[in-house]
Parts: sequence; C-alpha cells; structure tokens
Amino acid sequence: MTYPHSIIATVKTVASDARFSEWDHPTMRDVDRALSYMGGLLFSPTDRQRANLRAWVTATDDRIGTDEHGTDSDPFGFLPVAAEVAQLTDDELTGRYQERRRTVEHNRYDVRDARQIPTTERPLMADSFQAAAEALAPSNAERARNYTAAARALRSAPTPEGFVIWDRLNHMYVINLHCADRTGAAIEADRLNHRHRVTYVPHMWS
Repeated sequence: MTYPHSIIATVKTVASDARFSEWDHPTMRDVDRALSYMGGLLFSPTDRQRANLRAWVTATDDRIGTDEHGTDSDPFGFLPVAAEVAQLTDDELTGRYQERRRTVEHNRYDVRDARQIPTTERPLMADSFQAAAEALAPSNAERARNYTAAARALRSAPTPEGFVIWDRLNHMYVINLHCADRTGAAIEADRLNHRHRVTYVPHMWS
C-alpha cells in the first residue's frame, strides 16, 4: 500500500519509537488518569502523549513479530502497523489504547506457531537454544536435550516446528521457550499471564 508523502516521516518515527519502547511511564500514567477522569471522552492528548500512545499501541499490536508483515529491513513488521496507527484520529487512538490496555492486562503472552517467527529471527532463536543446551549439558542433561530438540525444530525445513510464546509488552519472543505442542505452550502462557496480572498490572505505570 502506498501512503501520502506527508505521513512517511511520521510513520518512520512511530515505528522507531515502538521498536525501541520510546514511551515513558509518567506520561502514560497521566494519560490513564485523564481518560479515567473524563470517562474516555473529550480527551485531547498533547504532542508528547500522542507520541507515547502511538508507540505503545503499535508495539503491542498482535501483528508485530510475525513473518506475514515483516520484511528484510523491517523483520518484525513495525512499519505497516505504524502506518495505520499514524493515521488514527485522537479519538480513535485513545479508544484503541483503552481497548489494547484491557487486552494486554489479561493476555500479555500469546501462543504462536513457530512458523510465524520472522525468517531472519529463526536462526537467532535456534542459536540461543543451542547455546543454552551446550551450557547445560554438563549439569542438566535432560534440559540440554530439550534445548537441542528445540534448536533442531526451529531449523526444520522448510518451516520451523512447534510453538513459541510472544511477549506483547516487550515485543519479543520469550527467550529459550519452545513447546512441541500447543497445549504445553498454552499452559506456560497461562502461567506467565497469571504472573503478569499479579505482579505487573497493579503497578503498570509506577
């Protein structure tokens, strides 16, 4: 899709801010307070608040980090999502933020088929599993075998095998976590989501 030249710079800024988590907690806390006080209506963000909102909404989009939207220069697919977010009105942006905030509170960690991992990330993840296997081999042979199997599954041709877990807040795959079946991955995602709700949500912008 082609976008007007007038928004290309904005899109690149939003994508970069999302990629590098360029939002600050005091500003996001102020946004939450304003939205709560006004019931989500008639809220006009400042330029700084708008930039924070755009970055966070882009980074937490469930399309980020999938092979479907990525390219060699933008493997996690920030640019196409940022292009959409950059064109939202302030009302649409704050509405999307409020909905996303509720979603992330309950479902920070998502189970993904390993085939969704961006192509450029697959060998890096496999290498991390293999390195972990080698480090564990002397002391924990069983875990080392599991990590070796995970590395092999991620290198499987033509596409990787198994399931992995995506962290929406940090927009990255959970390091060294691979499951051969979706059920096992779902159990682990549920555990991580429970920990997130207990330990992080109550202090999200503290």
